[in-house]
Amino acid sequence: MAGSDVSPEAAELHADALVFDMTLPIITPGRPERKADLFARAARAGFDAQSITLAVDGMDFRAAAAQVAGYRRFVAERSDTCALVDSADAVLEARAAGKLAVLLHFQGTSPFEDELGWVDLFYQLGVRHALMAYNEANRVGCGCHVRDDTGLSAFGRALIREMNRVGMLVDCAHTGQRTTLETIEASRSPVIISHTNARALCDHPRCVRDEVIEACAATGGVLGITGLSAFLGEGGATPGRLVDHIDHVAQLVGAEHVGLGLDYVFDLESFEAFVARMPDRYPPEAGYGEMRQLELEDAPRITEELLRRGYGEREIRGILGENWLRVCRQVWS
Repeated sequence: MAGSDVSPEAAELHADALVFDMTLPIITPGRPERKADLFARAARAGFDAQSITLAVDGMDFRAAAAQVAGYRRFVAERSDTCALVDSADAVLEARAAGKLAVLLHFQGTSPFEDELGWVDLFYQLGVRHALMAYNEANRVGCGCHVRDDTGLSAFGRALIREMNRVGMLVDCAHTGQRTTLETIEASRSPVIISHTNARALCDHPRCVRDEVIEACAATGGVLGITGLSAFLGEGGATPGRLVDHIDHVAQLVGAEHVGLGLDYVFDLESFEAFVARMPDRYPPEAGYGEMRQLELEDAPRITEELLRRGYGEREIRGILGENWLRVCRQVWS
């Protein structure tokens, strides 16, 4: 396993725990050779499950369907080392077989267009969570960079009902505060925020305020913490700073409501060039052009830091992955 410089206690716990990362944005632009070995790198770093982004707002049904087809094939071509999963039991079965469990999700709701029936169709194809709005406004609500968040639309409420019905997790990452709070109120199932950080520690629109953390936890949901420097704040992209954010959530609502959503960008240089061409979606003043991040290989050091701060084994196992498994088991049908 990578991270062999950690203590024997941390290495043993990390290797034995279920390590589940709820956000790997595999569709970000970048060099193919870096994408090709992502799953192998994750497995070497001790990851057992990763949820990969297949579509974002701005993609219609056809474009999203093409991405789903392409990445189902991408995973199938690596069937000796990873497995596409669609249930909590399948996550554990893949792990028992020595394979990385791969889940699918959308960062946005535009692939559903205005057809509620496409929620179930994409669910049958393996899409297990979708966030409401990616930074900007869409037909569901407002993203986190919209100055005047007008909240959840009538279509958004109907979409959430359908997501609840089929068992697709409702996700509020990248979503504006009012839209997020109204989404949480509308959902009958636990709501997640797959990749975010605490606004109390980093004053960035992508991070969420304590009010949102508390509302999410009250549904039984989980918040995933990212490893990107723009959202970590003072101290930058280090395991210690990431655990600062984990600790903030855990102290506020309990360790059972926080997990990993690292949002690892496999080619950060290419991604920075990409976001520079989209200033409306990625405002330059928000620091998207000068980011650093935790590497996948830093994961054991997160475990080490949690131990150093006095977290118990049960809490650490929850944070590393069992909290995500619990909410998936509860919501997925």
